[in-house]
Amino acid sequence: MKKHFVKFILPVVIITGALSLAVTQSSFYRKVGESQRLINQVYNQIFSTYLHELDPDAFTKASINSITQNLDPYTSFMVEDEQHRVNVLSKGKYGGVGIQLGYRNKTMSVVAPMDGGPAKKAGIISGDIILKVDDEEVKALSFNDAAAKIRGEKGTKVKLTVKRYGEDDPIEFNLIRSNIVVKDVTYSGMLTPSTGYVRLNRFSRNTPNEMANAFGELLSEDANEIIIDLRDNPGGLMASAVALLDMIIEKNQPLLSTKGRIKDANRTFYSRRKSLVPSDVKIAVLINHGSASASEIVAGTVQDLDRGLVIGQKSFGKGLVQTAYSIDKKRSITVTTARYYVPSGRFIQKRDYIDEKYIMNQAEEDSVFKTVGGRTVLGNGGITPDSVVTPELMDILSTQYWRSGYFYSFAQKKKHNYADFNAVLSDGALLDKFNVFLKEKDSVMLPGEKELNELSDKIANLDSTNQSAQNALQTLKTFYTSQENSRIDIESDDIKKILLLEFAGLINGPEGRLKQALKDDKIVKTAIGMLTDNQAYAIALSPTESINN
Repeated sequence: MKKHFVKFILPVVIITGALSLAVTQSSFYRKVGESQRLINQVYNQIFSTYLHELDPDAFTKASINSITQNLDPYTSFMVEDEQHRVNVLSKGKYGGVGIQLGYRNKTMSVVAPMDGGPAKKAGIISGDIILKVDDEEVKALSFNDAAAKIRGEKGTKVKLTVKRYGEDDPIEFNLIRSNIVVKDVTYSGMLTPSTGYVRLNRFSRNTPNEMANAFGELLSEDANEIIIDLRDNPGGLMASAVALLDMIIEKNQPLLSTKGRIKDANRTFYSRRKSLVPSDVKIAVLINHGSASASEIVAGTVQDLDRGLVIGQKSFGKGLVQTAYSIDKKRSITVTTARYYVPSGRFIQKRDYIDEKYIMNQAEEDSVFKTVGGRTVLGNGGITPDSVVTPELMDILSTQYWRSGYFYSFAQKKKHNYADFNAVLSDGALLDKFNVFLKEKDSVMLPGEKELNELSDKIANLDSTNQSAQNALQTLKTFYTSQENSRIDIESDDIKKILLLEFAGLINGPEGRLKQALKDDKIVKTAIGMLTDNQAYAIALSPTESINN
């Protein structure tokens, strides 16, 4: 058992790297050895004398997780299926059947089958509800567990049982898994005669080729401005972010530097070739709170080099670099090995990523920096846009319908009545049909209505005969009923927009949904306005502008 524990702890010792100046190499490693022996002694004592016989694999995994949980959020131990995301990023593909899955109201459904994948070839369509995976009920599984069961090695078999609207009985599909190539660019195209747009949803091995193709197509259509949409992009491979920047930044410019304790962690990256996108093509990078890691590298570098505008909301704030170390075929550990710095010297990471009591020789970080054009930017976590734009939120009633899944359920149920999305657009009775659908569903609760019902029950328990109290409660209930009816009319435009989004996604897939969403996207409209207005663009990049995080 001692050997079993040493097996996982050794990689930590091997990768510790160079020592800080304050502690000699020999004394540091002596402390590491003493600590490791202590852990091994405790581990052996527990397995030898504990009341119950413990599962070594389960207990060891829990022990390692306890160690990593005391570090930053990104250092983690991974076993088999937990490595799926890392494999997708590093390999750009995975074994599966080629379906994008959604999970709403405890129901797993097909958002879209991927072109050329086993699922689409077999006849699985958008909106199908997955009931079983290999005869195991999906409702008995978590979403991640069910998704993991659908994935598997190329050439292996999996059976999916689905429920389809319009069909009385479930349909079974016996599929043979294949290699599914990950698609990083969700959509690219011209939004106006001069403005191109690219939506990137992750940074994987495939990103450089996909972005090069997207830029090439937009430039062939005479794009004078390009919007790079990184909203809700959680990041991925740092090398892919550097490769993207290499396409838009002039040659020999600093793009990124990383600093860590091991030799390989200390590097500086420069643009190496003539940029694919000419310098006179204006750039806007869109970010929000969900833009992290590699997305922040791109946004921060574009901002620091004054190559373009950053528009949207402040980014997540992840400036740490991870390295994956394989322990064996089934297990690996991802360790934070460096910090990354954008060209101005800014460290983007939120400062509270680790308890400082664990750190020796904590270094102070500067907080005020300058872009190459002289603008002031601050390095205290995340990237603050040059133009902060808050997205419009759903209205009160629409929010309740969304949370209850009524928009999606309606579109899923009615999609088969339309030949294509244009037929949905031309349906003048769409809202009337939705209102009829709502009568079949449970009434939603407006803010405060749940508390009113609870108050009504409490008053009834105190004195159910008190007519004054009952009249007051009835007045409030009548108010809520009238509010729901009136808000259906008030929010009708927004309700229709959301319905069209759901139909667009079910009929034309994620790309169709995105194209429909862009028509009313406040942040995209702001970007187009600033990019196409030469004066506004120049003012935003002026040294008089200050970016405050």
